[in-house]
Amino acid sequence: MPILDSYTSVVTGLFVRLQIDEYRTTSSSAYSSQILKFSDYDSSVIINGESYTPLGEFLSVTSSTSELRPSENPVTIALSGIPTNSINEIVHSKIKGSPIQIWRGYFTTAGVQIGDFTGRFIGSVNNYSIQEEFDIESRTSSHMLMLECASSVG
Repeated sequence: MPILDSYTSVVTGLFVRLQIDEYRTTSSSAYSSQILKFSDYDSSVIINGESYTPLGEFLSVTSSTSELRPSENPVTIALSGIPTNSINEIVHSKIKGSPIQIWRGYFTTAGVQIGDFTGRFIGSVNNYSIQEEFDIESRTSSHMLMLECASSVG
């Protein structure tokens, strides 16, 4: 973890890497391997040569407790604002069991990275759910994908 004593304020970012080995966009298309990389940070960041797409407030990750030893505490990741036409990709892909990693980065308020990225979670997707909110007045809907992730420590 970087030393943050000399900074008056810092910004953190969480960077999620989800590897789906059996990904497809329709029920009749062939499976392919797909790696999805996204973050709650406000700009693109490259980690190990891979660019992470900024989702900002559309991504939330449950909080964790700091412990001296690795623990098997689960993590839930919520992706909101998913377009209706992208739901097929979720339904027709095999997300359960997919490996997932979450990295944390520290930045100055000017966007300069402080230290290296640290691992926050390594595990796999245990289950997922899709939630829909429908606005009757505007006749529009928005979707949220909830990923329940089990730690590889357990």
